[in-house]
Amino acid sequence: MIRLACLLLTFASPALSQSVFDKARGQYGSATDPVTSCGNNPHQLDFMAYPPHALLSWAKPTTGKTGLPTTGERYDILGNDDTSLTLRLEGDNRRTDRGGQAIWILRLTTNPQGYCWGRTDWSVVRCEQQQVRCDNATS
Repeated sequence: MIRLACLLLTFASPALSQSVFDKARGQYGSATDPVTSCGNNPHQLDFMAYPPHALLSWAKPTTGKTGLPTTGERYDILGNDDTSLTLRLEGDNRRTDRGGQAIWILRLTTNPQGYCWGRTDWSVVRCEQQQVRCDNATS
């Protein structure tokens, strides 16, 4: 009976199915910009549970989404599914064509393994600024 309970707990363990946060956490570099590539200035993607935030941090300053130099960006987590996070960049004043605040979608990619950026006001197939996992990068 105890063995059966242990077996059932093993199969019910959340470690067997990774959340999008577990899948996304890690170090990334740009697939197209040598300045922020894995070899020159990768960034760490991490998460904070309370309040829920996605955190990007670089060792050296880089140009952030707001166009200003930064070593870190903090996003409010608005939602998620198995392969993406819906985020609002703190301090971002950019607006959509309809006047709303820009809402970002971090989409995990498999080929290459990493992520790219979309927005809720863009076409679903538009995904820019491809980032690659540094532990899988060849450069």
